[in-house]
Amino acid sequence: MGGAGERTETATPKRRNEARKRGQVAKSADLASVTVLLGALLGLRAFGVGSAHVVRTYFVEALTHLDDTRISPQLLEQHVVTMGLVLFHAIGPLLALSAVLGIAANWVQTGPVWATERLRLNLQALNPLNGMSRLFNPNSLVNLVKSIYKMAVIGYVAIVTMQASYPQLVMAARFDLGEAAGLVAETAYRMALRVAAAMLVMSALDYFYQRYSHEKSLRMTKDEVKQEMKNADGDPRIKARIRARQRQIARKRMMDAVPMADVVITNPTHYAVALKYSADENEAPVVVAKGADFLALRIREIAQMADVPIVENPPLARALYRLVDVDREIPSDLYAAVAEVLAFVYQIDRRRRSPYTQRKAYA
Repeated sequence: MGGAGERTETATPKRRNEARKRGQVAKSADLASVTVLLGALLGLRAFGVGSAHVVRTYFVEALTHLDDTRISPQLLEQHVVTMGLVLFHAIGPLLALSAVLGIAANWVQTGPVWATERLRLNLQALNPLNGMSRLFNPNSLVNLVKSIYKMAVIGYVAIVTMQASYPQLVMAARFDLGEAAGLVAETAYRMALRVAAAMLVMSALDYFYQRYSHEKSLRMTKDEVKQEMKNADGDPRIKARIRARQRQIARKRMMDAVPMADVVITNPTHYAVALKYSADENEAPVVVAKGADFLALRIREIAQMADVPIVENPPLARALYRLVDVDREIPSDLYAAVAEVLAFVYQIDRRRRSPYTQRKAYA
C-alpha cells in the first residue's frame, strides 16, 4: 500500500484545469514538426511543378530584355515588387498548407490552450543552477536517448535509400545536366519522404509517452485529494454550524405558525402535527408544523397556550408526520380523515362561540 505522501491517485479535474492554465499539457513537439514536414513534402509534389514554372517564367522574361533595358531605381523597385509577388504566388500555397498542418497537429494533441502564465517573466528559469539540475533529471536522459535513436533511424533510412538508388546515380554521369539534376532531386525527395514517414511513427510513439509522463506528473497524494475535496465543499465544521443554524431558524418559524393553526393532531405523545386550512389560499389543509417526541411536546404546549384544539388520532398523526413535509398540502388520500377532524373542531368552535354557550359559561 502507498503511503500518504506517495502520488498514487489520479489527478482531479481541478488539478488538470490548473495545469492547462499553466500550459502543462501532453504534447509531442516532434509530432507537430514532422506533420508539417510531411505535409510540405506532399505539397511540394503537388505544387512544385507549377511553382517552378511560375518562377522560371518570370526570370526568363526578366533576363531576356536585360541588355536593352535602361536600369533605373524605379525599374529595380518594380522588379523587387514583382519578384515578391511571384515568390508569394509560388510558395504561398506551400506555406499556407504548412501553417494549417502545424496548427491542426497541435490542436489535435492538446485542444485549445490559453496559458497566459507562460508569458510572465520567470527569473527562476534564468538561474544557471536550475539549468544544471535539469541536465541530470530523468527527462533529459529520455530526450538524449530519443535524439540518438532518431539520428540512427534517419541515418539508416538515408543509407538504405542511397543504396537502392546507387545504380541510377552512377548512370547519371552519362545524362545531360537537366536529367541528372532531376534524378538527384527525385532521389533526395524519396529519401526525405521516407525519413519523414519514419519520424512520424516515432513521433506518434513519443506522443503516447508524453501523455503517460504528463499523467504521472499530475498524480496526487491521498492527502492532496482530501484537501481539495475539503476546499471544494467547504470546512465540514462550518457547514455543520450553518445547517444547525438553518434548522434552528426553520424550527422557530414552524413554532411561530402553531398558534395560527386550526388543529393539532397527536399520537398522543410521540407525534404532533399542526394543520391550517384557508379556502382562499389553498385547495387542501396545509401542515404548518410537525414534530416527534420533545418537539411534539413543545407543539402541544404552544397549542394549549394559544387555545388551538388538540385532537388525538394516532393513525392520522403518524401518516401526516411520515408523508407530508412542513408547508405542504396533505395528499388526497387523507382528505376524508382530515375533513372529519376539521368538521369536529369547527363544530366545537361554533358551540363555544354561540351566545347560549357563553351565557351558560358566564352563569
